[in-house]
Amino acid sequence: MSWMQQLSAVYEHNRHRVGTFEERRNQRITLLPVAHMMQSAQIQINLSPDGEFLSAKMLDNERTIVPMTLDSANRAGSAIRPHYLHDKLFYVAGDYIRFGGEEKRADYFPKYREQMKAWADHPSAIEEVRAIYAYISKEKVIADLIEEKILPVNHEGKVIPKWTGDDKPEIYKVVTGDVFGAFVRFTVIQPNAEPVWENKSLFNSYISYFDETVAASRGVCYVTANKDEILTTQHGSRIRNAGDLSKLISANDDTGFTFRGRFGESTEAVQIGYEVSQKSHHALRWLIQRQGTYVDSRYFVAFGIEKVEVPEPFSDGLGFLNADVHAKAETKVLTEEVTANEITKAMQGFKHTFKEANLKNIIVMAVDAATSGRLAIVYYQQFHPDLYIDALTRWHTTCRWLQEDFDKETKKTRRFVGTPSTYRIVEAVYGSRADARIKKELYSRLLPCIVEEKPLPKDIVGLIFNRVKNPYSFKQLKESWEGTLNIACALINKQYESEGYTLALQEENNSRDYLFGRLLGVAEVMERNILRERSEDRATNATRYFNAFSQHPARTWFVIRKQLTPYFERIGVHATRYAKLLQALESRLTTEQMTDAPLGPVFLLGYSSQVQDMYTKKEEKQNDNINE
Repeated sequence: MSWMQQLSAVYEHNRHRVGTFEERRNQRITLLPVAHMMQSAQIQINLSPDGEFLSAKMLDNERTIVPMTLDSANRAGSAIRPHYLHDKLFYVAGDYIRFGGEEKRADYFPKYREQMKAWADHPSAIEEVRAIYAYISKEKVIADLIEEKILPVNHEGKVIPKWTGDDKPEIYKVVTGDVFGAFVRFTVIQPNAEPVWENKSLFNSYISYFDETVAASRGVCYVTANKDEILTTQHGSRIRNAGDLSKLISANDDTGFTFRGRFGESTEAVQIGYEVSQKSHHALRWLIQRQGTYVDSRYFVAFGIEKVEVPEPFSDGLGFLNADVHAKAETKVLTEEVTANEITKAMQGFKHTFKEANLKNIIVMAVDAATSGRLAIVYYQQFHPDLYIDALTRWHTTCRWLQEDFDKETKKTRRFVGTPSTYRIVEAVYGSRADARIKKELYSRLLPCIVEEKPLPKDIVGLIFNRVKNPYSFKQLKESWEGTLNIACALINKQYESEGYTLALQEENNSRDYLFGRLLGVAEVMERNILRERSEDRATNATRYFNAFSQHPARTWFVIRKQLTPYFERIGVHATRYAKLLQALESRLTTEQMTDAPLGPVFLLGYSSQVQDMYTKKEEKQNDNINE
């Protein structure tokens, strides 16, 4: 249960954020108080301090903090388990049956009212609780909502549960299913008062009331080792998102083999305190919302205990550059040296910040659900901050190549020599049309390579190498072959990091794969430039024979070389540069190397470096002519 201890510690270090909403990823989130949960509300009722109805309005599923009980947090089916204060319409409305509600729900409101009365009569109850209880006791919630034109009625004056015609009223657009299932929240209008669902005094009042009145067994908590703790077998759900009902801890299968055969009762296997369960689940939910990454049903999150904000392992190299350097990527290519230096500076900055915050550990974890009810921790590691930063630094300085990234805000393409994001790697390896279940597995396989410095799996490089060898397969896709090639080169560079490959052309490299790649690169640039001058938009021979060249390089090169002859004749003296370069490369390929043995992944590095070198020199020459 180390994860529960660590997450509970995160909660304690961030108590000042409890109940305080912040904007993250276009949604309002908060670290929930103990014994509270988050619900989406569709109706808001405003009351006076005396419990008189003032007004009501519709909401678009606004997040609302709700006091809950041990039972209501995990209610399902027809069980009558009301929350406190805010709940569904058929719980809070005493006139539910009178306005067309189902008889089978007749006992829902009495149970809710009884529960509310007990809290309102308790010494810890604050004014807002008593005002809400006074109002719901009048049993006119639905009548007031009808009066406010929120709930439409039929000719008999009954609420219409579901709208079947056109011109659907707004309430039916925000409520799924029966309109009586709309979630209602209450607030008390007072000068300078916070809304009830954001009132920290009310949260503390309920926690005190809960601790005093909860009917639950007490004992030793196996997580904290504290004695006389309130114990629970009901643990949090909705960890990944609002509709997530799967749980990390559950033992409700008393007819199968969850604990039978070893224990008579689930509590003999483990006893967990209610408070530590609440804190750890609330902290994990909050961390996932504010800084998690998800693919399909798998959610990843990295965090520190004393300081939750830590570098995201799945980001690209641009994420670690300062604003000035980041902006330069929109006007020119950031070189290997620039990005490496900036990433090193950024990582040293993280180390300094972590030391100031006295950060002891960084935790990386991933959760996923095999079924709708069971959630599992599929990855969990704790790292010393220095080791975590060193691992990220190594990843971002070894798995790199020329990258192009389109910025949606500035509408500009940024070019830099750096590491692609994990999202782009996965898309490049499997293609955008691949099943999300396959993609999430690749995220999990790449994670140890990033944060634990594990070797890159060879099959990943093999998959993307085979994709890139077939440029024509990209014709029917929205993906860019050139972009996928660059990502492939970054992964190949990582796999062969001990050999020190760089984007800059390595003139002295006599590797067979590298030299053949350079040959094809020269052929590509030569023919592409000629076709561009003639305004011909067709594939070059280098592209057409790309796959064949990788499989049978010697034989295919003779074919390509022969087809370049007309271009040499056509451009005359201007072909000298290309001819000299091709002859130099061919002379460096020995008889033993000039065979049809298939080329390895390094072939792509030679090809890409040669192409980039020739285009870069052309741009530099053009700039020199302009300056003259």
